[in-house]
Amino acid sequence: MSEPVRFDAYMDEALYGASGFYVRGGQPGSRAGDFATSVELGSLFAQCVAAYLDRTWHELGQPDPFVVIEGGAGRGTLCLDVLAHVETCSTALQYVMVERVATQREVAEARVGARGVVHPVAAVPDLPSGPLVGVVIANELLDNLPFRLLERSSGGWQEVHVQHNESAAVEEMHPAAADAVSMAAVLAPQAVGGARVPLQLRAAVWMRRALGLLSSGRVLVFDYGVRRTAELAARSPAEWLRTYRSHRRGHDPLHAPGTVDITCEVAFDQLPPGALLVSQADWLTAAGIDELTADARALWQRHRSSPTAVALAARALLEEAAALTDPAGMGAFWAAEWHVD
Repeated sequence: MSEPVRFDAYMDEALYGASGFYVRGGQPGSRAGDFATSVELGSLFAQCVAAYLDRTWHELGQPDPFVVIEGGAGRGTLCLDVLAHVETCSTALQYVMVERVATQREVAEARVGARGVVHPVAAVPDLPSGPLVGVVIANELLDNLPFRLLERSSGGWQEVHVQHNESAAVEEMHPAAADAVSMAAVLAPQAVGGARVPLQLRAAVWMRRALGLLSSGRVLVFDYGVRRTAELAARSPAEWLRTYRSHRRGHDPLHAPGTVDITCEVAFDQLPPGALLVSQADWLTAAGIDELTADARALWQRHRSSPTAVALAARALLEEAAALTDPAGMGAFWAAEWHVD
């Protein structure tokens, strides 16, 4: 039997190890995948991102090259849709897809090649070197980065470790290290016995690296989460520590490791300060989603009593917009933007 490991090490192996969920083929997708993100619903989200990139290019003084780095690019869906819709920044744009899993990176490269994309596009396993001028973007990446897991007990903070063998994975509680205790005490000072909190150090490190790449530009991330870690400490971990497989949500990250996605709501107070934080619904509205769907809305209103194929396509677009901005769903996700000047 192997030695117990911290929860973050267990999660890393369960997702990205040789038999990990993503290595074995887990992926997003509105129908055939294991979970859906804004990117898989259609191209509206990407159109709003493309409009944002055009606007940001102008704000930055029309740099050439204008480098866009996408963290957690997966199979390249967002990249392809963004490149199909950018306008004014098109001639200066260089796109870098960052994807840790080699098989997904290969699929992304093949899709870009098959589409005949004319923009410079690269697929790499990690963030590139800077300095550069541009935008770093990530959609639902931070919730997937492994985190440490602490629990408040009568004797202080304990850290969750996992004993894992071929047949089962079980928790073991170990006294938390001094640095982890200090972090938890600051982030959730009122935590009661039994409360748990994630320490999202890898997410914080990724964000600092992304910001450090830029001599000038923006970092923009979309994810579900909370403003403060203390909000998670006040809730059951089953609510904010989630698993997904075939669009079914679970709550036990130790069940069948390697066969399910493991995610955690992002505590934005653990990330670098200075972000403008708004809901995804508000961000999409500011990015022009209403204008992008105005024609479809008018078309559907004219033909809803006896819909044609074109009218039904318009309705599908409106349903996509509604899902992206739903205050009880994806619309409640956060859009966080950092400026580097």
